[in-house]
Amino acid sequence: MTSVAALKAEGNTLFLAKNYLEAEKKYTAAIEASDAVDLRGLAVLHANRSACRLSLKRYLDAKVDATKATELDPNYAKAHARLATAQDQLGCPQKSKASWQNALDALPKTNLTAAEETQKTQYAAGLKAAMSANARMENTAHYIPQADPRGRGGTPFIWQGHGRMPWELAAPIVARFRTQGATPDDIRSSACVIHAAYENFMNGINKMNQLTPIQSTPGAMGGILGAVVDLTNGVMRDPRVMHLPDGDFISKYNKQITFEATARRAWTDGGPEVIVREALARQRTEGWDTTRPALSVTIRAWIMRAMLSSGIHQQHKVAVEFYRNCLTAIRTLRDHWILESSQNRGVIFDQSFVFGIQGLYLNAMMQSFDKSDVTSPQAVLGDLFKEAQDLVRDIEEALRQPRPPKTVDPGFVSSFFIYPKAKAFAMQGFYYNALALRCSADDPESGILFRKSAQQYLIAAESYPEDDEHHPGFLNVALEKMLSARTFPLSETLEVMKKIRLSVPKAKKIWERSALGAAGVWDRCDRVARQEQELRDAITAGRFTLDACVGMEVEAEDSGST
Repeated sequence: MTSVAALKAEGNTLFLAKNYLEAEKKYTAAIEASDAVDLRGLAVLHANRSACRLSLKRYLDAKVDATKATELDPNYAKAHARLATAQDQLGCPQKSKASWQNALDALPKTNLTAAEETQKTQYAAGLKAAMSANARMENTAHYIPQADPRGRGGTPFIWQGHGRMPWELAAPIVARFRTQGATPDDIRSSACVIHAAYENFMNGINKMNQLTPIQSTPGAMGGILGAVVDLTNGVMRDPRVMHLPDGDFISKYNKQITFEATARRAWTDGGPEVIVREALARQRTEGWDTTRPALSVTIRAWIMRAMLSSGIHQQHKVAVEFYRNCLTAIRTLRDHWILESSQNRGVIFDQSFVFGIQGLYLNAMMQSFDKSDVTSPQAVLGDLFKEAQDLVRDIEEALRQPRPPKTVDPGFVSSFFIYPKAKAFAMQGFYYNALALRCSADDPESGILFRKSAQQYLIAAESYPEDDEHHPGFLNVALEKMLSARTFPLSETLEVMKKIRLSVPKAKKIWERSALGAAGVWDRCDRVARQEQELRDAITAGRFTLDACVGMEVEAEDSGST
């Protein structure tokens, strides 16, 4: 049997070689073999495993290990620093401030070694950054920033929408479908998608508003369970439904999730590793009736955490972490429970639910990528592209499979199959465009990449119904890439311009006052219509032919954002 010291040494060697996954395994083996009496030794092992998990970007799991290390040895500076790092990455500077201060306090006050002086400098910088980040968060706690006119980085939230919002405009359209009968084209309408999303979302809001203190029991609350299910069903159907109906939304939601997590005994700390281990144990000892709702609340709380982090504080990397945690936990547990029925496991293990998370995950990955930073790791783009390809493949495979009869509303298939697939095509367009922008101006490869980008955006646009704002929106993005490529004949360019012009009135019937509309998509489409006319006039005058490949400036939303 390998000794604890030997396992730790092997882990250290692997860590220095940046083989973090194998190093984590060695530290885990060392922890399991350790003497519980050796608190300092255990603290070091947990802190080392935390470092591995930080490097693997598994911040919730890293936080669990670092917290354990600080409990075992409160005077272990590195443990506090790793806890602070995990808290920073999870978008919690209000907590990391204390952890950075604890790290500084744990260092010797005098006669510091060179290594300790370096640590002191690093920890002080971490504390300063956390304080600045916390101040920014406090300043935006009650302020929702306006959408970026270029469509990137701005919030998808609408603070307090009144009158002619997309879900309100969709309501009479859906009512007409119900009374007069819906055609196949009607069922594809984006009105069905946003209407169902709004119904789910507002059901959650209404349940959340029922939460009240129980006067006879200090600290106790009484309310209705299921608000978190409805809220997440709404934002997964269409994230554009996410809005803050009043200034107390965050406070009410925090109380509701605490209420539901307590009632369902959901997991409120730890990452996928902890949740998987404890969910398996609970199912074995207690069965499905307690395990299923606990998992549902846990996963859905992560979804809402991601949505709020990205939308309010622009913490897109935090959103990536939480969506990835959802997928990791679901996929791991699904493998363990592969023979169990869908009824036992619960809705969160259904393919449609996973596709919904993947769509949100892709969007967060795209938003977390800083295209202006040439040092941004290529791996981020590669991961985005692979996830997008995998999602297209999985959805196409799912749609080919015969499905048992199941009563679903008209927007269900669009929300959980068609729209995520369209989003995945747009992400592939984003990928090729990002690569093209990294090419030098005279590199012929850039034209090839812009062409591939345009083709993917065209597929994305055509995947949406004409009355969805993403149809003309992504056509507009595709047009920009076509003109950047300079390899598309005017006959194809004009056809895309025509499609934009014809689809705008249909989309504006529902989406005129959307966040994307506020960001200027309709103004850009109007400019394209004018440019189309100018090109047609130029062809009539003989200045161009339909076979000519030209380039011109077209302002477009270069993203796959919803």
